[in-house]
Amino acid sequence: MRSISLQCAARALAAALVLAVFATCAHAATAAGASGHGPSGPSGPGSSSGGHPPITLGPGADSLGACGTGGLALAPASPSGDAGDAVKSLSRATQDYIKECRCYAQDCVADALDRYAEALAAVAPRLPKELQEMPEVVARAARRVRFAKTKAEAIKALNQAAALIHKDMTLVRAEDPDTQQRQTRSGVFVVDTLNVASLSLEKGGAL
Repeated sequence: MRSISLQCAARALAAALVLAVFATCAHAATAAGASGHGPSGPSGPGSSSGGHPPITLGPGADSLGACGTGGLALAPASPSGDAGDAVKSLSRATQDYIKECRCYAQDCVADALDRYAEALAAVAPRLPKELQEMPEVVARAARRVRFAKTKAEAIKALNQAAALIHKDMTLVRAEDPDTQQRQTRSGVFVVDTLNVASLSLEKGGAL
């Protein structure tokens, strides 16, 4: 009788332990879901329609359009203030978009450069006269990238546009050597942006 009683007691204790374990696991799962640390579904935080994580672009961009179907969205440059600073802001935002949104396809790069050229056009009248054609140089490069038949052809278009801007910067330096850095820095920002676009196409493989 004593052996039977001990067996019953052991079984009762084991059953109680199993119930306690289940209760603890259920409580932990509920707490994780409430605190946002549990698994999230397709519509949960951190998901995006384009499959990319949300990013924050520079001060010249609208992050609501970042990596989404609307493409690059650049805020209009201030009509006052330093033109070089405005070009810097627009350039950094465009570079961030191309890099962080993995803009490897020729259409993606061309669309971003089109938006960039449009934004630069508003600043161009305040730039040195030798650099006021930069928006058109960027726009032509965007068109050539869009219709390029090979990766090498698209990259060549961007390199030629960068070389043309370098040439214009040389003319500025020749006219005003004392203020060359201040006058030509906007051209440096545009060339840097074209180089980022070129590197992105290289990463993307064949067009």
